[in-house]
Amino acid sequence: MKLEKKIREEDSLISILGINDENLRFIKKQFPDTKINVRGDAFFLDGGEESLNKISILIDKLSLMASQNKNITPEDILIHNSIEINENDILNNNKFEMKYDNGVIVRIKNLNQYKYLDSLNDSTITFGVGPAGTGKTFLAVAYAVKLLTNMRVKKIVLTRPAVEAGERLGYLPGDLSQKIDPYLVPLFDALEYFMGSEQVSSFIEKRSIEIVPLAYMRGRTLSNACILLDEAQNSTMSQIKMFLTRLGENSKMIITGDETQIDLPNKLVSGLNKSRIALSKIEKIKVVEFENSDIIRNPLVAEILEALPKNK
Repeated sequence: MKLEKKIREEDSLISILGINDENLRFIKKQFPDTKINVRGDAFFLDGGEESLNKISILIDKLSLMASQNKNITPEDILIHNSIEINENDILNNNKFEMKYDNGVIVRIKNLNQYKYLDSLNDSTITFGVGPAGTGKTFLAVAYAVKLLTNMRVKKIVLTRPAVEAGERLGYLPGDLSQKIDPYLVPLFDALEYFMGSEQVSSFIEKRSIEIVPLAYMRGRTLSNACILLDEAQNSTMSQIKMFLTRLGENSKMIITGDETQIDLPNKLVSGLNKSRIALSKIEKIKVVEFENSDIIRNPLVAEILEALPKNK
């Protein structure tokens, strides 16, 4: 079966094909059983009916993106080809990128990041589990900041278990805040990336942003808030239960962790795996599992994790 698919605007065709036809080559890889050629202002397709329909729909989506002057990447092609995305989502771009007042733009990089952001939007509680470098914490903080700056919540609460919270923490110099800060540096770094250090300090002073160790969450009810538990693999089942029961009205929770990097003492068992499996069937709770192939920090990280033995 053959199909000719015309593109109305020449600029759109150039954007769809990508630099040095990078996108065209990627499309061909997604449909190896279909012949795909471009001549003039049209795609010429030759293959099975199902593949031609999928490619036709994909080209329509990419054309719409190009008409909005959006940069098209192979990652966009993969996402649009894998999931049903309507025209409104493409035009609004709310499931593909987040923009911030300081000019920072965060774009999702792969299919699981799309599912993650989609879950953050639609679910009350989201578990993001998988290896380091997949953007679990980064996207979670990005989403929390967006909720706060758009006044959809009144507070961000970021927390991590301080695994060495016994003697070693006690021997660190300074007051309580200075002892805890080393455990929370990655969260500060992410916040400052989206808001700048002055705005972060201002929000912390107003208590619109709280960054606290997990042990200090007990006894609280958090309403109108976005609450993130990072490094949850270092939490026990009782700690995760305590965290989840802090959920108040109009709040969202995000729990992130890497189940292969558990630092708890030998006698303690991580509660992340059991809790996310037990809760995954509850409506409004979603689990997104990242793979080594989703690592965006550096391609070498994925190879390192594949080569090294798993530590559970």
